[in-house]
Amino acid sequence: MLYFWLILHLNIIYLISDIGCYQDKPKIFTVRSDAPLGWLISDLVEDGHCPWYGHCLLHTSNQSHYFQIINNRLCTKKSIRQLENRSVAIMMMEITTKPEQIFIVNVNIARNSTPSFSFDIYNITLENDITPEMMIPFETDITMVNVSNSTDLQISIISNSTNLPFILTHNRKQNIHCAKLYVSRRLKSTDETFRSFYIGALDKHNLIRLAVARIDVNFKKLPISGPKFSNMNYFRQFDKLSPHVTVLRVTAKSSKGTVVYRIEPENVPFDVTPFSGNVFSRYGISNGEYFFNIIATDSFAQEARANVRILIGSRIDPKRQFKKLKSKGTRHRRSRKDFGDEIVLTLKENHPIGLLEEKINLRPDEKVIFAPATTDYLKIHGNGLIELIKPLNYEFEMSHQAAVQISGMFKVRVQMIRMEVLDVDEPPTFLNGPKPYKAVVAYDQPIGMHIYKFVARDEAGDGDDNVEYRLINTEPRGTFTVDPVSGVVQTALKHYKPGETYRIFVQARDRTPTDPEISQDSEVAVLEVFAGDRAPQFVEQQYTVLVPENTEIGSSIIAIRAECFKPIDKRRSKGKLSYQLYLDTSLTERELSSYFTIDAESGLVQLTKALDYDDDTLPKHHQLKVIAQEDGRESEVPLDIYIKDINDNIPIFTQPIYSATIKEDIPTGYTILTVEADDKDNGENARIRYTLDDDNFIINDQGEISAGRRLDADQNRERFFIYRFNVTATDYGEPSLSSSAMVHIRTENSNDEAPIFIPNATYHAFVAEDAQSGTPIVQIQAIDPDRDQVFYAFLLSNGEETSATELFEIDRDTGLIRLGLNVKPEDLLHEESPYNLTIVARDDGSCCGDDASELHMQTATVTIDIADVNNNKPEFRSCDTYSNIAKIEEGDYKTNAPVILKVVATDEDSPPNGEIVYSLYYSQSESRKPFVINPETGELRPSPFVRFDREQRTQEEVTVKATDKGERPLIGFCQFTVQVLDINDNAPQFDRSFYETSISRNVDIGYSVITVFADDADAPQNARITYSLAEDTLAEKEHHKDFEFFQIINENSGEISLANQIPSYKDRFVFNVIADDHGVPFAQRSAVQVVVNVHEKQQSAPQWQTTDECKTTVVVDEDIPINSVLFRCLAIPGDGPKSPISYKMANGASRGTNHEMHFREFLEKTNGRDWVVVRNMIGLDYEQQQNYTLTITAMDMRSLITSDKQLHVIVRDKNDAVPRFTVDLFTGTIEEEQTPKEFLTKYNGNPIAVVKAEDADSPGPQSEVRYRIISDGDSGAARLFRIDELTGGIFPLEIFDREKNDSFIFDVEARDNVPSSLPGASGPNKDIVKVQIFVIDINDNPPYFEQTRYEARVAENEGINEDVITVKAYDLDRLPNLKYDLYGVYGGRIPFGVRTDSGAIFIKEPLDYEKENVYHMKLFVTDGKHNATTDLYVYIDDVNDNAPQFEKDLYEITIFEEDRDIPKTLFIVRATDADKQDESSKIVYRLEGQGVGEFFRVDQYSGDIEVIRPLDRDPPAGVSVWKFIVQAIDDNGHGLIGYADVQVNLRDINDNAPIFASNLFGTIDENRDPGDEGVFVMTVTATDYDDPRTDNARLEYSIVINKEIDGEPVFRIVPSNGKIYAMRKMDRELPSEKQFVIEIRAIDKGIPSLEGIGNVTIRVIDVNDNEPYFDKELYVGSVVETASIGSAVISVSALDKDTEAIDNIFIYELMDEHQYFYVTTETGSSSTSVGVLRVKKVFFMLN
Repeated sequence: MLYFWLILHLNIIYLISDIGCYQDKPKIFTVRSDAPLGWLISDLVEDGHCPWYGHCLLHTSNQSHYFQIINNRLCTKKSIRQLENRSVAIMMMEITTKPEQIFIVNVNIARNSTPSFSFDIYNITLENDITPEMMIPFETDITMVNVSNSTDLQISIISNSTNLPFILTHNRKQNIHCAKLYVSRRLKSTDETFRSFYIGALDKHNLIRLAVARIDVNFKKLPISGPKFSNMNYFRQFDKLSPHVTVLRVTAKSSKGTVVYRIEPENVPFDVTPFSGNVFSRYGISNGEYFFNIIATDSFAQEARANVRILIGSRIDPKRQFKKLKSKGTRHRRSRKDFGDEIVLTLKENHPIGLLEEKINLRPDEKVIFAPATTDYLKIHGNGLIELIKPLNYEFEMSHQAAVQISGMFKVRVQMIRMEVLDVDEPPTFLNGPKPYKAVVAYDQPIGMHIYKFVARDEAGDGDDNVEYRLINTEPRGTFTVDPVSGVVQTALKHYKPGETYRIFVQARDRTPTDPEISQDSEVAVLEVFAGDRAPQFVEQQYTVLVPENTEIGSSIIAIRAECFKPIDKRRSKGKLSYQLYLDTSLTERELSSYFTIDAESGLVQLTKALDYDDDTLPKHHQLKVIAQEDGRESEVPLDIYIKDINDNIPIFTQPIYSATIKEDIPTGYTILTVEADDKDNGENARIRYTLDDDNFIINDQGEISAGRRLDADQNRERFFIYRFNVTATDYGEPSLSSSAMVHIRTENSNDEAPIFIPNATYHAFVAEDAQSGTPIVQIQAIDPDRDQVFYAFLLSNGEETSATELFEIDRDTGLIRLGLNVKPEDLLHEESPYNLTIVARDDGSCCGDDASELHMQTATVTIDIADVNNNKPEFRSCDTYSNIAKIEEGDYKTNAPVILKVVATDEDSPPNGEIVYSLYYSQSESRKPFVINPETGELRPSPFVRFDREQRTQEEVTVKATDKGERPLIGFCQFTVQVLDINDNAPQFDRSFYETSISRNVDIGYSVITVFADDADAPQNARITYSLAEDTLAEKEHHKDFEFFQIINENSGEISLANQIPSYKDRFVFNVIADDHGVPFAQRSAVQVVVNVHEKQQSAPQWQTTDECKTTVVVDEDIPINSVLFRCLAIPGDGPKSPISYKMANGASRGTNHEMHFREFLEKTNGRDWVVVRNMIGLDYEQQQNYTLTITAMDMRSLITSDKQLHVIVRDKNDAVPRFTVDLFTGTIEEEQTPKEFLTKYNGNPIAVVKAEDADSPGPQSEVRYRIISDGDSGAARLFRIDELTGGIFPLEIFDREKNDSFIFDVEARDNVPSSLPGASGPNKDIVKVQIFVIDINDNPPYFEQTRYEARVAENEGINEDVITVKAYDLDRLPNLKYDLYGVYGGRIPFGVRTDSGAIFIKEPLDYEKENVYHMKLFVTDGKHNATTDLYVYIDDVNDNAPQFEKDLYEITIFEEDRDIPKTLFIVRATDADKQDESSKIVYRLEGQGVGEFFRVDQYSGDIEVIRPLDRDPPAGVSVWKFIVQAIDDNGHGLIGYADVQVNLRDINDNAPIFASNLFGTIDENRDPGDEGVFVMTVTATDYDDPRTDNARLEYSIVINKEIDGEPVFRIVPSNGKIYAMRKMDRELPSEKQFVIEIRAIDKGIPSLEGIGNVTIRVIDVNDNEPYFDKELYVGSVVETASIGSAVISVSALDKDTEAIDNIFIYELMDEHQYFYVTTETGSSSTSVGVLRVKKVFFMLN
């Protein structure tokens, strides 16, 4: 077999990063497009998309209905073949985690040969004794096909892998990928008998799952019994326990393998040895009570469970203990605010079902997810209530756990619930069967012969067998005995009377009771022993089974089993047991069932005839009886078989197409039509719900379709619209079945729509400021969905309508707005622009004839602006003031940057030409951009990427550019400076890192010791330095008070003098000098160390010498060479010429103090003396610094005494700065056709543009700038323009014509006034910039068309507002602002309009070829001053836009059913077509719908409709009314379709006899007095499928065969309605009156009449009308004198003729109160009560 696959690729893209990335998980999933419903695409948990506790949902989308999520598995929901060659996106959400996780599934479908498994499904059946490591032997190997050799493939299990007893291996042999499945463990008893899981093939390189297959494994369980404990419950009690003490030993036996033990739960202080079963303590225990389980597991993982209870410590009174357990249940107390802790429920096993007292505490915003959440025993409701839903059984399950998810506003939590079950001591229960208990005994038996064994267990049958069997008595007395330990019944006589029935009464008592207050006695077991052989006994006393109607013939229905008794004569064997099956009737002859049979040997009941629940003539309840025969003896048991309805019938619509015609304004909710579908099933399978696939309509459960929203007939040009959609009928069966029918609803037009402006109700237009009267401005267009004619007018403020205002007029028919006839250009400027007009569009109601009672209107707003000429550039009128007010503090402005300045430029033009955009101008070489500007407001702010430092730049240059929004933008510039304000961000800086000097010890107080100097780079207000002395904390301790010996006389000078006499012990002083700058807001300070050495004699400081080379001030040019000698100075020692001198230049804090080390000192040795030479190490720049102050210190190297000298360098400016234009391009504008004089007059002598260049040299000739135009010979700019040499203003010299040249570009030179000092330069410094002058257009040229005639064609069905042709006019002027108008040459209304701005001709009204097929029009264009016209011809093409119309909407006829005169013509239908094309007249007829082809046909050309087969109107297969449609299709069957309904009514003939159901049953209570009318029994009805409206189905009933009592009829029947009455009083105890069968007849009144016969079974109901009686007159018993209270003495049982009365309940009591005995009424084993005489009082001697 060959298959072609469509492959579906699903890409899963995560939107939430928390989900994580799984490298070994597939990203793309593949599924075939022909995959069956429910086929796995991705296990969202296994594939890592969803946590195990999560819950995934599908987001609704256009394609999500193809898929479904089942238990967090993404599967197919329906056929996905329709997605061929399409890409879709499916979004899924995991809702349990917060925030919710969303992921997208991309679905791609492709048709190609792709890898796949050799089979989709692999099946195998295994026995449950499989052993680990066994390979699963599939019939066909698991292999892959169509796999590329390069594919790195991995095959693995991809779903349901939890606790799976298999592992999968993958190998590759010769490019064939194979997989093997192995058993990983033995099966457990808890394992499912069927396991289904998926395997997948993964392309590991691309992470694509290429194929999926399913493996189904069935386990055939072998009859291997599991382990069994010798005792199910263990109890031990100890005072205390030491570690590792064995407390008990448990024993379990298994038929297979070794038993291994374990303990649960593991957290108890006990453990068990795995193989011996010894239970021991894990550590010492002093007190406590412990409950746990011992689990025994065999080699097949089958388990058994024993319960253990250990009590340690003070012994507990059992009475008190069990009184405590009698409470309703206990629970652990928790705080009301204790949310989320585990809830522990402690319930007795007999706790009643229902709501519990405990509940989950929920916060106000919380609720239980997926409520109600149900477990095996509990139901947790959404509000936190907990309900017990299943009886508890301590012996079966001692604890139960549940977990529910609770969602709140912010998180999801899990609530754990643990239920502990408390044991209740329950009495024993007999486990024997079947009931009633029966046995046989031989006539002659030795005493003590075993004939029966009672089996009872404690705890209602779930406990141990440690019970005592107590014989109450036998009837007759002393005939049998019962062993109290084993329960064996033995003979007590040697001879038994043949045919006699003996009865034995036995009760079981618990030998190990735990609750003395609870009765330990079981029910009373009654054993009937028959002396002789007896018939087989059925296991059940009645059998009932439910059989689905679709059960296949031959299927087994139920197994009936009877047990045989041993023969009393052991010398012979009995015959074979056989079964027979008959109808359960009162007839003497046994009647076999036609539907069921029984296997005589096995008792297996099988189906022999097909069932149909939906056929009313077939029984739905079969009352049968089964006979079991053995050795000539037989017994019987009733078997009731009920037929179950299966959803095997789809709903069937009465018509294939439903149609209706309505007005489009039908109210919502009003019923339009009613559809009807019938389902032959019953109950929920026949209950139908209807759905529609069109949101415009709604449907209810009765099939009534109504409008769900406002309908619209105006969706095409036909003035009507047909809504075509499907209605689906779906039943409520499982699975549900559905079918569909089509619905056509034709909506006729009504005048319910107001005109609609297109494209919207707001128009914005422009008119040139020099436009002439009559100029078209804008075309207003409104369409009416109802196809009405639309008329236009202006709506004035007073509510009046007019076609003209002071300036404008509107065409009533076309909506064209133009300037009024007498309007002049200056009139437009007198009024304020823009002009706001309100337009009203009204319909005329012509769409809908007389029905158009209400007309509609709509308004639109038109804004007309005067089109401005962009002839004014932006100007900064306050630019000169910006430098004085623009300031910014130094620092960084990463956030919250302040506004430095708001610049304002003005433009005299109107918007948009006058709208301004601001930007900052930087030259192309500038990388530093310190400011940003708001383009709309002009707010200037500091850039977040630039640091402002006043010490580097005291001001910043800014150039702001303002650009207007004209077609050709004009530009204005403003240049200013922003002053950088100082903040105190620099501390004072000393000119040395430390100071050291020497003084003589004997100097006087006030002696000047040394002068320190500090400088501050901040502005003067933050650099007011003062000096003070302080202790040097880092010096030795002996110097801590040194600063007190000195003083600073003037805090501003830094001169330090001696304040106290120098002590003899001081030879060195160390202290600090503090410099404070007094800045704001926070002052800064610096400290420097001063060291003063003390000499014994006077020391002199070095003396500076005055020479020509060491002047105090020197003046140098800024272009002085680097390393030039500026100073050469000498200092000599003060104490003689022998001391060496060292020199040091200080680096100040400000730029003028060698802060940047532009200068350096050098030591020279000349004639034995130390000289210092000062040189410049870099070039000087006057524009950066004009003067420097240098400080040089000379130090005597022996005495360390210093002396300072200050030198001053004055920098002289040179012409080294080149003039620099402020921008790279200057622009300007001038109107064409304007003389230079007119220009100067219009602009008050202002220039076209002004160029500006700046020179950074110092004031003087070197910085004076002159301008000139450079003539290049091509542009002739010097001839056309002149420039002012000093101001840079540019003026026109000629008249310009834009059509010849629309702009001029030329060069302007700026030069200074002295020769340049730059190397290699000759003449003055100069710069060149580009200037562009734009010539502004004026309207001086007329528009024109390229052709005098234009033609176009358009189909008549083209839509409104569609363009037909665009005719464009041209104008030599720039931006001519052309406006178009269109009108008919011969006047009148035309269905076309023109778009005033583009010249596009569009359809304004519907076209109709049949009315007019050519239009001749004039197209007009104007530029405001000049006009032009051309001819336009539009030809209409005919299209097939009219569907054929039938002569009638409905063709109806009535004929007789079953008419054999066929074929017969019913109708001759005719349809015509309004279109004139030949193809439209070729009409073909077709039928569609009910019975078409099978019963009806039509001649496709003549329209003859015939019936071709006899028609049946009667149920169940007949149809009374046949409905279908006839279609008329033009274009020889390929064109438009017209419809008409056809209805064929069938007239009934009497061809159906009445039918009774096969199982008619009725009941009547016995002893009812009939009176004169009788007692109502039942109503019988017969079904006649003929027309109920005729005599053919009117029935009359009678009794054919009645029953008589004393010669009188027992029943009568009412002929008209079939009611049966009993006319005699019944006595059920009489065998002849237990049940009656009568025969009835129904006859119709048709001609000829037909009749039907049926049997009715009437059963007499037993009532309690007889007294009970004892089967003996005297009962004799005996009791030992030592009998305890409550001991049974003898049992008695009563009989009653009313064996079936529901209130026939026996209660036994003594007639008279007795001193020593009392009677109890106790339940017997055969569902009847027994009276037991018991000891009331202990007696020692009985008289």
